[in-house]
Parts: sequence; C-alpha cells; structure tokens
Amino acid sequence: MSAYGGLGPMVIVVLWVLHIIYTAFNHVATGWGLGRRFAEVGDPATYSEALKWETFGQVAGIMMSGVGKCSVGVFLLRIIRNKFQIGLIWFLIVSTVFIMLFASIGIVIQCLPVEKSWNPTVEGECWLDFPKVGLFTGTWYVVMDFAFAIFPWFVIWGLNMKRKEKITVACGLSLGVFAGISGILRTVSLIGLNPSEYLYETVPMLLWSATESLVMLMCSSIPVLRPLYVRFKYGSKGERSSNSRSYSLNRYSHRTDALGPSSGIGQQSGTNRTVVTFNGDNASEEAILRDTGDQNKAAGGIKRTDEISISYETYGKPNGRTTKG
Repeated sequence: MSAYGGLGPMVIVVLWVLHIIYTAFNHVATGWGLGRRFAEVGDPATYSEALKWETFGQVAGIMMSGVGKCSVGVFLLRIIRNKFQIGLIWFLIVSTVFIMLFASIGIVIQCLPVEKSWNPTVEGECWLDFPKVGLFTGTWYVVMDFAFAIFPWFVIWGLNMKRKEKITVACGLSLGVFAGISGILRTVSLIGLNPSEYLYETVPMLLWSATESLVMLMCSSIPVLRPLYVRFKYGSKGERSSNSRSYSLNRYSHRTDALGPSSGIGQQSGTNRTVVTFNGDNASEEAILRDTGDQNKAAGGIKRTDEISISYETYGKPNGRTTKG
C-alpha cells in the first residue's frame, strides 16, 4: 500500500490547482462577455477575447476532470491486492491520461493558425472536429466515474470487516456516481450547441464541469477525512497509535533464583517475553478500515508474543560460585 502512498496526495493537490486555474480563466472570460449573447457583447474583438479565455479555461477543465478520475484510481491502487484488478486500474488511468492530453491540446490547436480557434475572422483552416472529440472525452469520463464508483464494492467486500463498516466505506468511495451524473449533464449540454452563441450556450457545460471536479475532490479526500473525524470525536489519543510509523519493541522479563543456602547447588530459571507491534505507513487507509470502538487495542496492527523459558544449574561454593552454562 505504501508504493502509492505519496502519489495520491500529490494528485489531489494537482487537482486543486487545476480547479483554481479553471475558475480564474472563466472569471476573466466572464469579464469579457462569457454568459452573454453576441448581440449583448456587441464588439467582435471583445467577443473573441472572451472566447480565448474560455478556451484556456476549458483546457484546465479537461485536465481537471481527467486528473480527478486518476486521483480516485490511485487511491484504489492502495487498497487492492489482486494483480488483475491492479492491471485494470492502471489501464483505465493511462487511457484517461492519454485522452485527457489529446483533448486538452486539441482544443487549442484544432485550427491553424491557433488564433482561429477563438477568432473566426482570422484566415486559416480547422483540421479537427473538436465537438466530436469533446463528446467522446465527456463520455469516457462518465464511464470512468461509474467504473471507479462500482469498483470499491468488489474490493471492500472481500476485506475482513464488519458488514456495516463495509457498506459505510464502500458507499463513501462510491460518491463518484454523483460525479458521473454531473458528467452526463455536462456532455448532454454539448449536444446541439449553437456555435454562433458559444459564450452563452456553454455556460451549463462549464458549471457541470466544476461540479464534477468538486465531487471528485470529495471522493479522493475520503482517506483524509476519516482520520480527521476520529481525531475530532475521540481526541488526539484516538489516532495516536495509527500514526506510528515505528517498529515498537517492548521487552520485559521475570527471573527467579532458588539457591540452596548450604548445598551450593541450585536451580535458576527465567522467562523473556518479547512483544512486537507493527503499524505500517498506510495510516489513512487503515484508519478507514479500523473499528473506532477498538481504540485501546494495538491499532489493528500485527502483534507477536514470544515466550522463552531457560533453566540451568550452578555449581560451586555459596560464596563466590562459578557458573556453568
């Protein structure tokens, strides 16, 4: 599970950054006329400027949606063990990245020169039918949303957990269904789009893209929210043991010495007990799957107890004896 431990948070941070960039570009485009009809904008140059900033925003939006799918996929990689399932998740992630890059680059270079992509008055030629690319990309994203929403049920149901916990965790990881619904509404809004009123008719698509991104952020942040909830509810001691990344080794022993007062021959015996507790570096996932009512135990880790008994005889005088092992 630790193999992808650092990758998941990094992907979530990238998703946050893309969402901020997406919002910023659309905010600038709104100042130039995004959401208004051509007659309301009036000036063709102003209209083209709004189209340019919206195009940049759509680049961030396409990447934002793709990275959101990858963030959920990376988290699933941390909790699955089946090689076929791991291979399937990697195939979906790589395919999503490829489609995401093609669509985000294609929307900018769909026409040559590039400026013609947002300014129809510029002389040039459009070699890519991007509306079809957009429909395919949106459809693929919807498929990924539902696939990653259903997949956790097959993974979680095979774990050694209480049924109630299985249902709770699986439902939490299946919130991607709402992202899929947002993706469907976004894709449907692209059908029958009027190019002459592009700034006005693409507003629903932009809103649903932002909604889908936020839902994906919620889904991919579940591993962090669960321990945070336990910390607020039970205090810092409730999660202290799960945050341990050390190999705790506690030793204690009891030794008895029974030497005869006059014979000089006695028996010595002792017991050495070793308790080893191990907690991995996957604290977030184990915190999700751990019973919160069992906080006083060894954090659901691995506990090994070894007991060794040793007995031996000693020979010699009572005062100043020599020991023979």
